[in-house]
Amino acid sequence: MLVDVAVPEIGINALTYESDTGIDTGARVIIDVRGTKYAGFILGESVKGLPRGVKAKPVEGVIDYEPVVDRDVWDLSLWSAKVSMCGVSSALKAALPVQLLTGEKLQPPPLMQPSSAKFTERNCFNPFDSERVNFFLTEIDTGIRTLLLFPKRDEAKSFFMNLPERLKGESVLWQSDSPKFFDTWKMIHSGHVRVVIAPPGGVFAPLMPGKIIVEDESSPAYIIPQTVKLSARSLAGHRAQFLKCELILAGRMPSLKTYSRTHPHEIIRPDRKNIILADIHQSRKESVPGIEGNIPLTYTLTSRTHKELAQGHNVIWILNRTGESSEVFCENCGESVKCPKCGGIMQSRNDGDILRCKHCGMLRVLPDKCGKCGYGFLSGKRPGLDALAKIAGKYFADVHIFADGVSDVHGLILSTSRVLGALGELQPSLVAWLDLDSELWRMNHDNRYNVYSMLYESYWRGRSRESERKVLVQARRKGMRLAEFLAGGWTRFIPDELRVRRDFMLPPYGYIVEAECSSEEMRDDMIDAFTDAGIFVMDPGDSSQPLYVNCESLDEVRSVIEAKSFLRNTKSQYIHITVRSE
Repeated sequence: MLVDVAVPEIGINALTYESDTGIDTGARVIIDVRGTKYAGFILGESVKGLPRGVKAKPVEGVIDYEPVVDRDVWDLSLWSAKVSMCGVSSALKAALPVQLLTGEKLQPPPLMQPSSAKFTERNCFNPFDSERVNFFLTEIDTGIRTLLLFPKRDEAKSFFMNLPERLKGESVLWQSDSPKFFDTWKMIHSGHVRVVIAPPGGVFAPLMPGKIIVEDESSPAYIIPQTVKLSARSLAGHRAQFLKCELILAGRMPSLKTYSRTHPHEIIRPDRKNIILADIHQSRKESVPGIEGNIPLTYTLTSRTHKELAQGHNVIWILNRTGESSEVFCENCGESVKCPKCGGIMQSRNDGDILRCKHCGMLRVLPDKCGKCGYGFLSGKRPGLDALAKIAGKYFADVHIFADGVSDVHGLILSTSRVLGALGELQPSLVAWLDLDSELWRMNHDNRYNVYSMLYESYWRGRSRESERKVLVQARRKGMRLAEFLAGGWTRFIPDELRVRRDFMLPPYGYIVEAECSSEEMRDDMIDAFTDAGIFVMDPGDSSQPLYVNCESLDEVRSVIEAKSFLRNTKSQYIHITVRSE
């Protein structure tokens, strides 16, 4: 019989071989590819066969006659390959340890059965982090095999390290970058583990869970970045339905997809008196010599900050621009100074003497003249945190000011939105967004939702029911309207956002497919292929940015990509597909 074989080690999705014995789908075999032996996974009997007169090579050996992984992990791999259009080999690379891809021997999985008879879904949307943690502890202490996913590795590790010893003895932390990862994987695979605590990649853990919990299910960090480029939250939902097990979605607020499907209840809303709106038009525009642009500081911001600092509290100002300025340019021709390594935009630091690339982090000395026209005067654009520290020093002379950092000493902390992860440690009484409108300039379809999520997080993260925190927003009309939704809670904001998404068939009512091409030639071929199929392609005009396709069904996009064999990647020609469905 002819069988199709995937070879993940070299990125081949399907080759056809001849086998004289019955080998189950999902089992591994040894095959010859151009004179080199590789391990391959049986995909089943060949559907297309071979052209007349072409003889298939024989399978050279069998590593396992039975599937090497649980049927739910195998199904999840094939499903993720289909939905994300990344190819079976790429999906298996994301799902399995490298030792399995290269042929290391492994005992078949034990005959575990799902813990429940039907798929069920619950939720826990609670803004108080400690209360959600207690909920998770109760849920994993039920004797049921449980997979608990976190959007970030540090969050998974922190939860695992703080488990009671009794529960820690039944649990493992999924660490795919650990040298002992394969040993941990085999321990889970053998049935000796009941609870797996994991970042997004752990959605493929070989546990056959009876319960899957997804914490902070709306987080964009759930996109698995390596090859699949699909949300682990979507993968978790599919796996729970396949296993007919329980799915619990949790977080401070729900994703749009979850809200549109189940309309969960909001247990508490922000207190309106703690939401402070300051019109940016009525601010003092502070600037730094040598940097074009300014930073607005309203009287409301400075007076509220003085009050909180005088009471011994921490205050956080958020401005998502690091360095002295976010860009350095020539005043004569307008050309920006680019990174010599990757071509990215460079920020100024150390009073403009040092430049740092936004993308790769490379440092270089400020050039004496413009590399394009030779003009000898370069300036900065859009002042960043280092410039803000100098400005703040004029208003708060006797206060500790920390630029893009934290300290045990209370004071004024200037940072980007990444400081939100430290709110539990810092316990600020006031979090101020200095220019919310600049957050809304990004053209991503989900940017408005993401900005609202950060606002919501800045109010709630790390707080208990007994504590209070104020959020101050400096904004113009667009940002002000978004901030006004904060007091109404997400049950006011999400329906408004869904109405806009529905009108334009954006996720969760449609899909956005992003295609990153390795060459201009492939990019042009893809645009032509979609155009010929009657599918509109959004091209930003910058080859470093992906192409975008907005569609109601993935089938039409998949048919174009498969028909043109775009997924037959090589080292020099490749395409990365990201599917946005939320």
